[in-house]
Amino acid sequence: MSDLTAAEAAPGKMQGGMGFSAAPMPAIRKILEVIGWGLVAILVLTGLSAIFARTGFMVGAFSEPIANPEEVFNAFDIRYYTNALATVLHLGPGFFVMVLGPLQFMRGVRKKYIKLHRISGRIFVLCGAIGAFSGIAIGVFDPFMGIGDQGFNESMATAFFALFILFSLVMAIVRIKQRNFGQHREWMIRAFALMLAIATERLMLTAFMSTTDIGIAVLFGTTFWMAGVINLSAAQLWISCTRTPGNGARHWKDMDAKTAKA
Repeated sequence: MSDLTAAEAAPGKMQGGMGFSAAPMPAIRKILEVIGWGLVAILVLTGLSAIFARTGFMVGAFSEPIANPEEVFNAFDIRYYTNALATVLHLGPGFFVMVLGPLQFMRGVRKKYIKLHRISGRIFVLCGAIGAFSGIAIGVFDPFMGIGDQGFNESMATAFFALFILFSLVMAIVRIKQRNFGQHREWMIRAFALMLAIATERLMLTAFMSTTDIGIAVLFGTTFWMAGVINLSAAQLWISCTRTPGNGARHWKDMDAKTAKA
């Protein structure tokens, strides 16, 4: 009996650590999916609004020559002005990450438009990598509070999560070349979750600054760490609830439907 057949016959068993527990998970998966997509929508819209706002700032900043940028911009904004190339390479790819990211995980797109899924996936991976490297150039080497001060927290958070994104994207590529669809999906979920962490961080930063007296110098790096851990934990929870047996070619919804008919 194949792994897939065995898993369907005994849905409660785990197959080599990559199994699929069918009961009582279907109801939980449905609830988590609705909540998850709702949160993704909020984070994507937050991320896009931040990208558009920063783009507007850059257009305004370079609309006319500025003799003394230090006298015009605050400590947070000036690093985007002085790292203009890295900022452009962060904002442009960031837009495509936010737009194409959700498409990678839509079951209907993968099943009916596999070519679109593959092309958009390649663009997503490329933009994610460019965004991670440009984020390092800004956040690691030029944190707005300085590397030797509170900015060190931001610098280390940016370095850790950017490198983890790059690692996740590499692993996603390796796994799909091995035709291990399940692990490819898992690494793509981790990568996208961390890319969305900047939006989570913005929401958390706004909440803390409006409800506490803690300054942005302390909050910025701290909320970045918190956002990354929260997003990665949520991604891992979803992965654990939807992992399927074998090479992961079967989707969890198909597995649930098969189990329901048995």
